[in-house]
Amino acid sequence: MESTIATPVPSARARLLESASRLFHEHGINATGIDPVVRGAGVAKASLYNNFASKEALVVAYLEEELNGWVDHARALDDPRCPPRERVTALFEALALSVESHTFYGCPFTNAVIELPECVSVRQVADRYRAAVRTHISGLVQEDPGTTIVSRLVLLYDAAITAAKVARDAALVREAGAMAQELL
Repeated sequence: MESTIATPVPSARARLLESASRLFHEHGINATGIDPVVRGAGVAKASLYNNFASKEALVVAYLEEELNGWVDHARALDDPRCPPRERVTALFEALALSVESHTFYGCPFTNAVIELPECVSVRQVADRYRAAVRTHISGLVQEDPGTTIVSRLVLLYDAAITAAKVARDAALVREAGAMAQELL
């Protein structure tokens, strides 16, 4: 007997965001026009403008999705029962594994700010990401977000992301993770 349960079809908005995410990661924001995003989503151009007022609005929505994904992923990696050293190691190791699996394209927030330096709404989402990273790391090491140790760990995490983007070398990420261990 055939199943009558239909598989839900993602909304046009969800398909547009997925298409934009893939293209922005692979080619960058400025190099990605609206037409490839629409084609990749399999929707009419009108669907794009029914869901997003502009490309900037699409970029901001994409960054919001990235932020939510990062927070969810970081939380899923963390085991609060572990000591701080292990918790920090897990964060760096996840980044290293991402580099090794060729799914890492750099920090989407840094990339967006570099590509759209005058866009206030992009900068605001990037600032929220920065705050989320600081808050998460402060929770891992059980220190106030404003402490020197948290600032240094955030800086090492940023450096690991940049090294991963430029060199595509997970060993550099692991080296930054080892330096984080030395701080702890």
